[in-house]
Amino acid sequence: MTSNAVHTITHLARLRDPSKQNELAIGITDLCTAQPLSEVAGEIAGEILVMVSTKANTPSKVHMAEKLAVCRWAPHSIIRHLAFEEIEVASLVIKKSKTLTEKDMVDLARDGSRDHRRTLAARPNLALVVTDILAEPAEAPILRALANNDTAEISENTLDICLTVAKDNPKLREALARRHDLSTEFATQLCIMLPENWREEMYRRFGLDKAKVEKLTIETALSATSESKDEEAAKTVADAIEAGRLTGDFALTAIKAGNIPVFDHAIAHLCSITPAQWRVALAMNGVRAAAMACQAAELNRGAYPIIHKALMKAGRIHQVLEGDAMTAAANVFRMYGADKASKVLRQMGSRS
Repeated sequence: MTSNAVHTITHLARLRDPSKQNELAIGITDLCTAQPLSEVAGEIAGEILVMVSTKANTPSKVHMAEKLAVCRWAPHSIIRHLAFEEIEVASLVIKKSKTLTEKDMVDLARDGSRDHRRTLAARPNLALVVTDILAEPAEAPILRALANNDTAEISENTLDICLTVAKDNPKLREALARRHDLSTEFATQLCIMLPENWREEMYRRFGLDKAKVEKLTIETALSATSESKDEEAAKTVADAIEAGRLTGDFALTAIKAGNIPVFDHAIAHLCSITPAQWRVALAMNGVRAAAMACQAAELNRGAYPIIHKALMKAGRIHQVLEGDAMTAAANVFRMYGADKASKVLRQMGSRS
């Protein structure tokens, strides 16, 4: 790129006509990507490209980003500039450009918008210094993108953040479960929060101790409610029994209000089991246990989706009510009466 060409381009870059500015942005991009540039020419070209891109419209910037993202000799200055542009433009560079440096990615992880960070989290071969910063804000969409990126390096600290957020995010739990680089201890902790239909695969893939996972699952279920809240719930239900008010509707009202401890004690009494047995049965097979409880308590079948949704929100059921889960629940309603459902529920919770 000669000094005369640089002078001419710089002069053209000051044009005020928007259509000419867009043509210029595309033209200079095509010129710079046509053949390798010297170090000096690359620096000059980068400055000019940044200048013209600031006046170009979005379609022109998209054209620039598409061309420059796959260009091995693309000037670093324009690549970095485009990486912080609107996401329609930036995503092209963030996903593909080899010119984007680790420092650029660190800056994007720290200062980019959520869309920029989510796009970056899916970029192949991310280093720990980048993924650690991406994980710091503990944003579920970003963590899920990282978990789905099996080429990204992920530290134990980032996995700990993921595990905390995953308690309230089923999709993140499933994304983590699909990874192959989890430690046995992490996989064990994750397994406790997974739907029952995922656990056997986890046992096999990570060589987990099934007895240990089930023991931890039961311990977690039995320790989830504080002693004070449990005592308060027990008294509330005892008062309802004494007043003749303990019915399926009473239990349903409690769970709709988010009062899980009262629901636990109410549904356990209605099903003729202990609260501990109910909690263990729910932890071991949530969908089936909840359906059995509806039958044993003689609740209307229409109450099941309400109960399932509330228990899932509370982290007590981990399987979305669709596909296999819906079939399993339907089979309980089809095959079990109240007495039989109560007996099966008691057997399911017998490990308590």
